[in-house]
Amino acid sequence: MNDALTDPVLLAFIGGLLISTYFMFIGGFNTTQLLISSLGFAGVGIISSTYTYIIHNKMVVQGTTSFCSSEGIVQCGSVIGDPTWNNLFGIPWGIFGIASFSLLIFLSLSLYLDRHAKWAENFLNYSWVASLAGLPFVILLVAIELTQVEGAPHICPFCTVAHISLVGYVIAIYYLKKNKDTGKWIDQG
Repeated sequence: MNDALTDPVLLAFIGGLLISTYFMFIGGFNTTQLLISSLGFAGVGIISSTYTYIIHNKMVVQGTTSFCSSEGIVQCGSVIGDPTWNNLFGIPWGIFGIASFSLLIFLSLSLYLDRHAKWAENFLNYSWVASLAGLPFVILLVAIELTQVEGAPHICPFCTVAHISLVGYVIAIYYLKKNKDTGKWIDQG
């Protein structure tokens, strides 16, 4: 990969983030659009987390990868390839992202499919708590990228996509909770 910012995979992820953001804002924050937006953000998050895990595995096996650059400030080789910082209890961060976004997809998809169920408010609260629980890890990982990995600062673009996905998800769930609290949970056609 010559330039991280022109990578077609990264551009596809950015497109997914833009589409998810678009769905959040169209229709005046109506519940259906917000649920679609939350699913979009979680979908981009799980795919980008999987991609970082693939990069990690390629770097462990081969020592290098053609999936990302290892030079410059915007690159992922030094970040994902650093065994000291790319793990929590020996498990790569990509696995945690995959598991976390899987949970968020399950919760949002359940709400999308049956927002009138008795458990809907509980699932909305679980979505809120689970997404907020991820924010300190995003802050930690960005701090690691900027200060701890060899040759810091570095910005891993694929990691950043996962981080932005989580932030977008939090915003969508915030507005969903607001709709629930103000009686706008049911879309008015």
